[in-house]
Amino acid sequence: MHEIEKDGIVISDTYAAYLPEHGIAVVSDLHIGYEGVLQREGVMIPKYQKKILMERLEKIIEKFEPELLIINGDFKHEFGKNLRQEWNEAMELLEFIKNKTNVLLVRGNHDNFLKTIASKADVRVVEHYKVGDITIFHGHKDMKGKKKIIGHEHPSISLRDAVGAMVKLPCFLISDSITVLPALSPLASGTDVSTADKEEYLSPVLKKEDIENLEIYAIADGLLFFSTVGKIRRL
Repeated sequence: MHEIEKDGIVISDTYAAYLPEHGIAVVSDLHIGYEGVLQREGVMIPKYQKKILMERLEKIIEKFEPELLIINGDFKHEFGKNLRQEWNEAMELLEFIKNKTNVLLVRGNHDNFLKTIASKADVRVVEHYKVGDITIFHGHKDMKGKKKIIGHEHPSISLRDAVGAMVKLPCFLISDSITVLPALSPLASGTDVSTADKEEYLSPVLKKEDIENLEIYAIADGLLFFSTVGKIRRL
């Protein structure tokens, strides 16, 4: 399957959640400029992330035709300042999205100085966004809400085959009250839900959730259901 709808929220193998009643698509954790930070730390990798992010964003917009695209935190990567790569790529991505639909930025824990970039692109930055009974926020801080859509955790699941080869797949975590988005960035590995204990989760929101009963939907040539976190961990 390529998508599933639960209580008015569609999740899909595009890495996005979509709210059909409101025409809103939500993605999280682009971490623009990550390669530049890694290179500064001595890890030399090619700069390929922007191309992948653009392809993924274009696919989301073509699929859902949203009236609004919300980037739910960690649009950029560097904590302390706006690096040249971040600035150039952020402006390019924002203009790319704006040419296709409206865009709103929700502030994440990596988004220091984000307003400087966003103001140049005439894009609004907010701490959270509420629509109906759904509250959209990054997840590095807790917030009240009947239904929540967060990022921050970058959930993934590790699978090992009979000869020991392992693959790590980004995934959604879903319950009646919360949707945890995978990172849109191909570089941002996060919490491995198949092995992590509750205290190892990054988000204070999830530290209060019933982690064991969160359903896992992984992305791999479609959307794959992997039961609940508790059952996977016991396996």
